[in-house]
Amino acid sequence: MHMARTGGIEVLKGREVTLPPPGPREARVAIEAAGVAFADIVMRTGLYPGVKAPVTPGYDFVGRIEALGPDFQGFEVGKRVAALTVTGSYASRRNIEARYLVAAPEAAPAEALVAGVLNGLTAWQMFHRVATAAPGEWVLVHGAAGGVGGLLLELAQRAGVRAIGTASAGKKAEVEAKGGIHIDYRAEAVAERALAISGGGVVAAFDHVGGPHLKAASMAALRDGGTAVLYGGYDATKGGKARPAAMIKMLLADRLSALKLFSGSRGVVGYNVTSWRNARPEPYRQDLAQVLGLIADGAIQPKIAKVLPLSEAGEAQALLQSAQLAGKIVLKP
Repeated sequence: MHMARTGGIEVLKGREVTLPPPGPREARVAIEAAGVAFADIVMRTGLYPGVKAPVTPGYDFVGRIEALGPDFQGFEVGKRVAALTVTGSYASRRNIEARYLVAAPEAAPAEALVAGVLNGLTAWQMFHRVATAAPGEWVLVHGAAGGVGGLLLELAQRAGVRAIGTASAGKKAEVEAKGGIHIDYRAEAVAERALAISGGGVVAAFDHVGGPHLKAASMAALRDGGTAVLYGGYDATKGGKARPAAMIKMLLADRLSALKLFSGSRGVVGYNVTSWRNARPEPYRQDLAQVLGLIADGAIQPKIAKVLPLSEAGEAQALLQSAQLAGKIVLKP
């Protein structure tokens, strides 16, 4: 599914192209499943930094190697693989550089595995590499019924870490099923409730919203020694549309007092999964392999909201924008 220009879901159109042979250190992969990400919607509306139309969206995939280019090493034809790609995976086949490929287990459905690529890798690295929490400590997960948030709850539960999860009232059961204590962010004062539940503050808060929310709902919930992890700017592109007023608020909210952070040994750190992949390729491969293995073993179980054919990519993005479903939306060619 390709987009020749930016716009609504109507710009996503199917097309047939002849793939060139894979180039040096590339493989051609037959895609089994591709994930639908909010970043895809932001790209479609022309707001994603560094990505411009015309482009084929698709942040991640699980598939099987069909052909190898010159100097390719590490995998054989027929091997099942996964990759974080940023673009290009709303397709039945694609060429991909070897450095992005990770072996994918055979004993798991493609839709479950692909839910562990962008979402699982993001959750894993934030929880295990960016912010640390010891057993018995508390963390705060915003958007806890979503793809990343739900996996953060599962990782916390596995580690013996206690979690508080924000979500709408209708998604309370989703949060509690993964061991989280639910806060209805629409009806409750999130930071105050988190402070009360945790008995003084959380050691980490995972925030995909940004702007004033980072201070009011994440940093305000931290205990001394805690860290707020910002991994998105949903408030500025809510519904996949630019919100200038929210962008201005986000820029203004970026001003933090270094002295105040120092006095409480508190931190704010940004996490971008693509930057981590590019700057630290070996941890990228190690961590993604770990996540995929846990999914194959049933140790973590990403929630699949809906599986749609690739031809319905526009409908899939519309469903994601609606925020009515809990879990990952997946496309299958």
